[in-house]
Amino acid sequence: MSRKHVRRGVCLLAIVAAIVSGCAMANTGSVRTSAEVARQFENLETNPSYRYWYLNQENNPYGVVGLDREYELNGGPVWRALAPDSATFTKVVGLVQSFPLPNSITTGYTICDHQGHPIGVWYSSLGAGITVDPAAKVVSVATLTPWVAPKP
Repeated sequence: MSRKHVRRGVCLLAIVAAIVSGCAMANTGSVRTSAEVARQFENLETNPSYRYWYLNQENNPYGVVGLDREYELNGGPVWRALAPDSATFTKVVGLVQSFPLPNSITTGYTICDHQGHPIGVWYSSLGAGITVDPAAKVVSVATLTPWVAPKP
């Protein structure tokens, strides 16, 4: 094979890699630390255009997520819907605040879509990875799973 063909092959691979990584990044959302979001949760202030869920069990929650109503949460059985005007909301937020993971603090985050636009909030002592499917309007929140890890 000539050098010319090798260069073309390398260039073609580089272009394909750039396209594939660009497509993969298109669905990556983000979380940004927000003192305002933390304050809102601590004062039990909710956004009427958000729906809320908590992570894990009512008596042992690890976080609360609120998403713009046009988005769905892809969370499976470890996420439970939460009415923001309920006693359960008050209880869950209080437990998330009062019992952070060891060596962590509970804080608030703004959830952003792949373009950096705010679409929700996250309140937890767990960090989170966010994936947003902009076409289907579905958000996935990936965290550690301390509820399945052995207690020290």
